[in-house]
Amino acid sequence: MEGATMIWAIMIVTGFATFLMRFSMFSGLIHRALPPALDRYLTYVPIAVLSAIIAASVFISHETQMPTIWNTRVLAAVLAMAVAFRTKSVIATLIAGLGVLWVLENLF
Repeated sequence: MEGATMIWAIMIVTGFATFLMRFSMFSGLIHRALPPALDRYLTYVPIAVLSAIIAASVFISHETQMPTIWNTRVLAAVLAMAVAFRTKSVIATLIAGLGVLWVLENLF
């Protein structure tokens, strides 16, 4: 096989295998529950993934692609966290964080 053909074959086979694994879990064809320990750990996956995405977008500089704490997004995130702890409101947190970010990025 040529190199390009081999790459396409690998992509198709792995894509099909991934589809079958996910389909088997959500299709209802398998009537088994997850073990309680695994089910307990899987509840933390969305929080961990979202935290990693937010941390990367706040602390990684778009210009240098290096971690930094001296940017406008860190200040906006700190203020948004303070508003979140104080108000427990998602809308107030978004408005405060995005508002401060917009003001800081347009001033500096």
